[in-house]
Amino acid sequence: MVKYYIERMKERVPKSWLLLREVLRYWRRLCLYNASFSTDNDIQKMQYTLLRENHVIEKGMSMKNPKRGFGREKVARLIKRLSLYYVRYGKQDLAFLFYPLSTISEYLDYMKEDGVDVSVIESSFNCLCEKAGVRNKEFSRAAGIFVANRESIQNAAKGDFHSLLHSRHSIRYFEDKLPDVELIEKALHLAARTPSACNRQAWHTHIYMGEKCHELLEMQGGCNGFCHDIHCSIVVTADMKGFLDYEPFQCYVDGGLYAMNLINALHFMGLGTIPLSCGFYYDKLSAMQERFLIPSNEVMVVIIGIGVLSDQMKIAESGRKPIEVTNTFH
Repeated sequence: MVKYYIERMKERVPKSWLLLREVLRYWRRLCLYNASFSTDNDIQKMQYTLLRENHVIEKGMSMKNPKRGFGREKVARLIKRLSLYYVRYGKQDLAFLFYPLSTISEYLDYMKEDGVDVSVIESSFNCLCEKAGVRNKEFSRAAGIFVANRESIQNAAKGDFHSLLHSRHSIRYFEDKLPDVELIEKALHLAARTPSACNRQAWHTHIYMGEKCHELLEMQGGCNGFCHDIHCSIVVTADMKGFLDYEPFQCYVDGGLYAMNLINALHFMGLGTIPLSCGFYYDKLSAMQERFLIPSNEVMVVIIGIGVLSDQMKIAESGRKPIEVTNTFH
């Protein structure tokens, strides 16, 4: 027996050091490349964080009952950062400005239609456009919000693959009723076709309905203002026990693949979805897992809010980058 434990220790200690080495190497990469550090001194970090701030404005315009005059301070800050971007990187990639400036243009129109005075913001916006030489015709059309209805979304979801993907949006308008459990189960069966590393299928789903769902979404904090309109949510997790010492991050890859397939499957079944991030510090994630009975060996990948689509809804455009920007042929 003693010999057995000695052999086990010989096996475990080297693997523990290998894991520690990987953690330290990853920590070094985080310090170099994480967008929280030297944000505005790196064009890519600045672009990513500006897109994040831009989407906050889009989300605000897509809300069912937004507060009158919402977002004015955030838009003013966004214009200030876009001005800094122009000074630092305008000669390098001026076209990047078109999308966020398009969103701000839509926001200004939205506010003026509501009778809100945005003259100060509009003055700063016009000044930046003039300085950067950006004209209205150069604004992206895929910015701000658009209005859609349930029938058109559901019909498109049942079409070809192109229609399925282009008709899927993050939904913030839901009917005041629980989604059909049978539809959710059908979507789960479809998502089970997701590829996984060596077919280990280490994903898990935890489904919450009613008040438990509302508690979860309140704690997550990413859908304030409409979390009580969402009566069902699915937490997608991946089991750390399914992966070896040289693949500590594979659980997020497998879990992410599964989650995207599940979102598309739910959309195909005619339900509305909104993915909500689990990007939190360990203490919050640990508290969420304890409160909602998710085993500690599972990592939370994403929370998917699910509901019955409203008859009509406002949807954030969320324009996409051209593949010339995101792709490299080798």
